[in-house]
Amino acid sequence: MWHVSTSLQRTGDFLIAPERCERIAIDLLAGVGGDIEWWLPAGEGNLAVTHLRVPTTPAEQLLIPPGLVTMDAGLTGPMRPRST
Repeated sequence: MWHVSTSLQRTGDFLIAPERCERIAIDLLAGVGGDIEWWLPAGEGNLAVTHLRVPTTPAEQLLIPPGLVTMDAGLTGPMRPRST
């Protein structure tokens, strides 16, 4: 599973709107993974962190070295077609 997390900055120099976090996550995962994704917006699992997850393709799975330990990525949110 491909996974990107983005955070809503509440202190510091900038504030990223939730829609902007989603757009950043979509852009970061462009070109990898399958044709579905799971979006978990801020407030569902963490008040300031968003997650976008995309399943790996069979070809990408062949690139994972034998014996590499993988773990559950956690909550996934509702499944939807890939965003562009």
